Amino acid sequence: MPVSPLRAILTLTVPAADLGLHPPVLNAVIRWRLVLLRGIVWSLVGLIYAPLFAGLMELLIRVGGGVFANVMAAGIAGLACAVLYGSRALALISTGLGVSVGVVLLIVLPDQVSVGAVVCMAAALAGVVGLTVPFPERDSCQVPGKAVAGLMAGAVGGVGLISTELLLATPLSRVAALAFLVSVSGVLYVATVRGWVDGICRRRQASPARALLATAIMALLAAVAAGSVWMINGPLLTLGDPLWQAASLAMYHTMPQTILGGLIGGGLAGMLLEIFRFSWVNDLR
Repeated sequence: MPVSPLRAILTLTVPAADLGLHPPVLNAVIRWRLVLLRGIVWSLVGLIYAPLFAGLMELLIRVGGGVFANVMAAGIAGLACAVLYGSRALALISTGLGVSVGVVLLIVLPDQVSVGAVVCMAAALAGVVGLTVPFPERDSCQVPGKAVAGLMAGAVGGVGLISTELLLATPLSRVAALAFLVSVSGVLYVATVRGWVDGICRRRQASPARALLATAIMALLAAVAAGSVWMINGPLLTLGDPLWQAASLAMYHTMPQTILGGLIGGGLAGMLLEIFRFSWVNDLR
């Protein structure tokens, strides 16, 4: 029976003195270390998800997203984090391209190019790479399913957040709202990702369509990464775009609460999922 990488690492980190314990005790020690480490890993996922959601929400509110800004931002953030968490080559390449384009243009042409142009350049470059560089069949098969699972889980989590706030007499604090959104979206993603992946991978005759969808996901991740670079530096620069500048400043004002909510929600979701032995993305074959 294959051993997961996480369990193998934890087994190696058990002190030598623990090897003399009775098997039930040793298994309990390893079990709780797994729970702790899974909580730490998912806290890092929440650390990425929460600021990304906050930035997207501020932008969507300013372009007329209205009450659905939360849902759309949560869905896009869920998609991005699902690919970052569940994919390796595709996520690293697309994110690296987006960050590189954003940083280079920020240094070379900070006042001569708009944020929208930077985002489009990063997406176009990632799209070209996705169409020309062959990826393993496993990536082109599983990444679209994981992306759809993340998108749907985030959107449903956003709907759940709106519904919860409508039922309460007072709105949730920023920390509580982000913790709720991250934890609910994470649980929904893990609960549904295998079904989405199996459903998409089963249709092998649609391989070209899967490749195009994977390329579109790469372009979206690169665009998000490039836009995030400019969003983070917005208060320090004159971007020439009042919409991005206002969204960036609004995000900065709530950044400490956003990060704390993401850490709490991610850690809580990861620990609960490990305790109840949910299936994991790295178990997919």
